[in-house]
Parts: sequence; structure tokens; C-alpha cells
Amino acid sequence: MTNKKRPLKVVLTGGPCCGKSTTINELKKRGYSILEEVAREILQEERYKENKDYELFQEEIFKRQVEKESKIVDLTFLDRSTIDGIAYSLLYLKYIPFNVNSYDLRNRYSKIFFLDRFPLQKDGIRVEGDEREAQKVHEKIREAYLIMGYSLTKVPIMPIEERTDYILEKIK
Repeated sequence: MTNKKRPLKVVLTGGPCCGKSTTINELKKRGYSILEEVAREILQEERYKENKDYELFQEEIFKRQVEKESKIVDLTFLDRSTIDGIAYSLLYLKYIPFNVNSYDLRNRYSKIFFLDRFPLQKDGIRVEGDEREAQKVHEKIREAYLIMGYSLTKVPIMPIEERTDYILEKIK
């Protein structure tokens, strides 16, 4: 019998404009393994720029997220996770368009950092129309992680170097 050690998957999450990508980039700069946001990657692809089928979009995000996470072998910081896709689907579609039953989503992640939000800034990729909608997304994401049995470590707004140090200190 082999005792296979599970890789540490540390998720940075929260609604739009909470500094996830900025924090991920700082962790990368410091030499940590990261997994960038899959949805942003997909949105930048030509074939998805014109596609307005939100159900297919969420299915593709989930599929790619699972695929990329399956390749993680060591401590890795994730800009969002499969749970975020569930939250977005429930908020905008009112159902989950992909099969989650064959995945152990309750024990998939080692630690969840829930980042406080900054005011919404449009970047040409975000789908949230205004501050009220962005806050709804933030709350739905929080709710989805809690429903899945995760405890969240709240990360307050602070300068990026301090925020990154704070996260690193909490995983030691």
C-alpha cells in the first residue's frame, strides 16, 4: 500500500476586484507555483469572445479547471477554483450545467483565502455590470465555499506585499 501525498492546492477567491490576480502575480514573482484564472484565459480566446452561451462557457471553465488542477503536484496557489464556477452558475443560470458528482469537491483544496473587495473597475473582461452585481457575486462565492464545507480565511485590503506575506504566514 502506497501513501500518496496530496498536493497543497491553496485557493485565492472572492468577487471581482479583490486583488486575486495581483496577489497571484506577486506569489509567482516570489517563485511560487500558481494556476491563473481559467475563466479569464478562456475569455481572451477568439472563439469565446463572440460566444454568448453562458452555459457552454461555464462547462468549459469547469472542464479546464479540473484538467489543470489534476496536473498539480506540489504547493500551488489557484486564482479561483471549481467552486467559483458553481457559484457563478448558480447566480446566473440558477443551476449547475456540468456534472460535479464524480469529483470530490469537498476535499479538493487545502486552504481557501477569501479576499476583501476593492471598488469595481471595468477591464473589458469582467461580466459584472455594476458594484451591486459585483457584491452579489462576492457573496455567492462565499456561500458556495461554505456550503461545500470549507472554512474561509478572510484577507483584508492591504498593500500587495503585506497581503502576500499575510497569506504565506497563514499557510505555514
